[in-house]
Amino acid sequence: RLRLRTIILVGILFVPQANMAPKWSALKNIPKEMRVLPQWVCYKAVPREGHWGKIIQSPVTREAAKSNCPSDWTDFETALAYAQSHNMDGVTFVLTGGIVFIDLDEIDEKPQEERKQLSELCEGLDGTYCESSVSGRGIHFFCKGTLPENARKKNERLGLEMYETGRFACMSGNVIGGATGLKDLSDRIGEINRQYIGEPYREISIERRPATASDMEIIDAIRNSKQGAKFERLYGGDWSGYESHSSADFALLKMLTFWTQDETQLDSIFRSSGLYRPKWDKCNGYYGKYQIGNALRLTTATRKNSMEM
Repeated sequence: RLRLRTIILVGILFVPQANMAPKWSALKNIPKEMRVLPQWVCYKAVPREGHWGKIIQSPVTREAAKSNCPSDWTDFETALAYAQSHNMDGVTFVLTGGIVFIDLDEIDEKPQEERKQLSELCEGLDGTYCESSVSGRGIHFFCKGTLPENARKKNERLGLEMYETGRFACMSGNVIGGATGLKDLSDRIGEINRQYIGEPYREISIERRPATASDMEIIDAIRNSKQGAKFERLYGGDWSGYESHSSADFALLKMLTFWTQDETQLDSIFRSSGLYRPKWDKCNGYYGKYQIGNALRLTTATRKNSMEM
């Protein structure tokens, strides 16, 4: 059996692609500690923007599932039966805390140096449940533990993400490495997060002031600032150079929070941009509200206390 280190270094994944028929029998390999939790929904794989995207659906409401709404979730067996009978592609675990999800994406496209770093990461996660992603191009680890407060969640260079709450994990059951249970890595998952993603964000108290300028006044001010060229690209809807459309959404909002901390105005300006899309309003506006809240939480300077113009 190939070790995870070898799999990462040479980019070997031996699992089906997302557009192939799901192997329902493999899902029995998901650790019992996860299957007994009433935190399951379903997913449908769909082509989107040049890659495979996923529609997450609740077996309870038969509508889009929300990661912060327990009434949308159900038990594993019910979600599995719903997925099989409603032409879905598989089941999805909802992360609520206590279980950390480590996502290594598109390993086969990584340069050798990045693969070496990821292989070292895998050594530190040895002994806990690991499976291929449903696309067959990535690897998922699950372990017991808690991430540091204000932990960073993503390293785009490595294609690495770590979450424990507020996220969906689409499951394949295609085990890699042989571990069948969740290992308790509480003593070191925080250090792993710091080593491979970075030190936690430092929260700085920023006064949240109501808007004192119009949307157009703020837009014009940014256009005439040092960030003008970058703003024009993002505001115009150009997200080239970013890992994803969502990453560009956050970059634009982070720029805007320097100029205004009014949530209503941030929403209004973003809606007038070329980055705005229907996803912003899905699930009662959860995505847009989450992005605005996260950008404000991580704001460390505002126009009032900075001379950067």
